[in-house]
Amino acid sequence: MTAVPDLDGLMRRTPRHAPIRPPASNPTAASLGFRMPGEFEPQSSVWLAWPGVTTRVWADTPALLDEFTQLARTIGRYETVRVVVDPAFADECAGRLGPGYEPLVQPVDDIWIRDTGPTFVVGKDGALGGVAWHFNVWGDKFDGYERDAELAAHITRAAGARAFAAGLITEGGALHVDGAGTVVVTDSALLNSNRNPGLTRREAEEHLNAALGTRQVIWLPGGSDGDSITDGHVDGLMTFVKPGVVLCSTTDDTAHPRHHEYRESLDCLRRARDARGRTLEVIPVALPRSLPSHSRHFCAAYVNCLIVNDAVVIPEFGDACADAAARRTFEAVFGDRVVASVRIDAVASGGGGIHCITQQQPAATLEDF
Repeated sequence: MTAVPDLDGLMRRTPRHAPIRPPASNPTAASLGFRMPGEFEPQSSVWLAWPGVTTRVWADTPALLDEFTQLARTIGRYETVRVVVDPAFADECAGRLGPGYEPLVQPVDDIWIRDTGPTFVVGKDGALGGVAWHFNVWGDKFDGYERDAELAAHITRAAGARAFAAGLITEGGALHVDGAGTVVVTDSALLNSNRNPGLTRREAEEHLNAALGTRQVIWLPGGSDGDSITDGHVDGLMTFVKPGVVLCSTTDDTAHPRHHEYRESLDCLRRARDARGRTLEVIPVALPRSLPSHSRHFCAAYVNCLIVNDAVVIPEFGDACADAAARRTFEAVFGDRVVASVRIDAVASGGGGIHCITQQQPAATLEDF
């Protein structure tokens, strides 16, 4: 059984007052013709953040480092891996990963680079941009993430991308796009008063479309039951295979604390229409029934995966039947890609998955802005 981090003990008992929502940048990414590509589109590299200062409070750091190393090596078989590493752990990172990666030595707190790093966008001429969401530690739930709040700017600069500041307090794991004008989010994360007090759906849609170059927002209810850290990020609920096709987490276990949330998400996706007016093909992916951890924050979603060039990297949880069934589903829908599996017990016990600790950089022509 995996050692369980005391995340509840680390969470703030008395959150600070809800922050004032920042203004959108001017000009926006969309106004200059940028868009966020689908994760299935060509990539130049994948970014990770080596377990940093805050991560060291986890209960099973050795297992976390082993899983992180295995994931980095797996991704490295298909494309360039770029790792942000705190100076205090640069030698450790180099010793474990060897020469086959590109380091960015920069103070960093934790591994959740999907939320703390930039969301990359590309221009019509191939230029690269990086959108920085305003990160307030998932609704002010923890102390000690000052370095991660600045991480998006450092990565954007290192990537040679144009910087855009979004007008929302949110995280990269709170959204999924199809690259063709559609973005999927949850009410529970985007409209939460601990991030954007008083924000309406219409205002949120304007900010999302301006930052991502989208024009159609699909809203899922989301929820915080069993997921009180992110307030229901969408990347634990679904992912795009390609425009018009999504994979969606499901469970037939009515005793599961998030059974209703998964059911609602499935129904909403089946009723939704994308930016082109199409109904979506929704393919269910059942959650594992047997888990290696008792953490209520354990992220047991196969859809929390990473699509890379020529492959898709999915998690394994030690439930032989469920792991095999998920693999068959991914192999069927990603027929032209290798399906690679990585065991992530320690990562998942910390409340996230493979998608949460990675950030793809799309293929683009880098230009000097």
